[in-house]
Amino acid sequence: MTPELLKIFLKGIQFFKIETTQEQIGQFSLFLEELKKWNTKFNLIGPATDEEIITKHFLDSLSIIPAIKSITKQNCNILDIGTGAGFPGIPLKIMLPEKSITLLDSSRKKTEFLRYLNKRLGIKAEIVCGIAEEINKKAEYNETQDIVTARAVAKIHKIEKLCLPFLKKGGLLILQISTKSDIKEIKGEIMEKFEPQPNMLPGRTIVTIRKGSIPLNTNSNSEIILKKEVTKSSVKTNKNKNRYTGFTLIELMIVVAIIGILAAVAIPKFAQMIRKAKEGKTKGELANLRSVVTLYFSELEGFQYPQNAAAITNPTGPLQTKYINSMPSVKLGISEHRDTADMDDFNEGDTSTDLGNWGYISIKGKVFVNCIHTDTRGELISGW
Repeated sequence: MTPELLKIFLKGIQFFKIETTQEQIGQFSLFLEELKKWNTKFNLIGPATDEEIITKHFLDSLSIIPAIKSITKQNCNILDIGTGAGFPGIPLKIMLPEKSITLLDSSRKKTEFLRYLNKRLGIKAEIVCGIAEEINKKAEYNETQDIVTARAVAKIHKIEKLCLPFLKKGGLLILQISTKSDIKEIKGEIMEKFEPQPNMLPGRTIVTIRKGSIPLNTNSNSEIILKKEVTKSSVKTNKNKNRYTGFTLIELMIVVAIIGILAAVAIPKFAQMIRKAKEGKTKGELANLRSVVTLYFSELEGFQYPQNAAAITNPTGPLQTKYINSMPSVKLGISEHRDTADMDDFNEGDTSTDLGNWGYISIKGKVFVNCIHTDTRGELISGW
């Protein structure tokens, strides 16, 4: 880290009243170095200058430490959902090594980077690759966390629904959102709202929400209503008990056999229809992306294609595209691959990594689907 960058970094942590050691500064310097190296190949955070990494990622992550310190429990559990390249999780682990921190992300390439960082920086954070909606149902994560952090991963009402199952009763959800976000959408109990200095973190708001004893969107009278319905149903059943004869064993076996036959025929066809629909959607998005690259190339009079995957959706700068604002998702309907909008850069001649995401070869301006499976027509998906 250069003296100029170090000055910006130290000024930021002083504002948040965070104490640091020379060892921790060295860890952040190494983090910066490794992030830049991996970002050129795997597009972890998109194009960013060193100063932008310091302010928009390192200091932005550390800005929630005052909220974390409001929990007096020393060894509290912290879960960072949608951590990406490790934000805010890795900076928090560097500054709060005594805390138990888990980093969750659905991208395999990003979680592999995080595992590498664990060893490189000498820290011990738990790394989980998976979808939050599935992970929050597992016993080892459901209602086990004291704090959950999320940095602009979805709309506010979706974030609450996604994150609260991880929290213990009374736990804190710390959201880093845009100042333009409507906090009226928040249904939980807002404990604190904080906006860092605009010249340091422009457009950023930090909101702390406490999980109450009643789950989100739960009717407090639902248990009573359910009991009343069950009681009424039981009375009706008892009154008509002698009138109901039910199925004979043979009739029941015939019904089960018919249902089995229908399921055996209908379910595979239905699954095939869904997969075909997803493949059609992805082929359409692939055609759109290729059109974007072609328009970019034409506008520059054949001078060059977008320099890398990140440039395709970045509208700023003299050599950036202006035809698409966000990367569409790859939807394949294959159990090995989840829907993802990630795009990896490849060199000509590289073999497929079969991550089920987009692939891009800048020297040829070639966009393809990074998948070695065949589609429903038996064609190689990477050859679309």
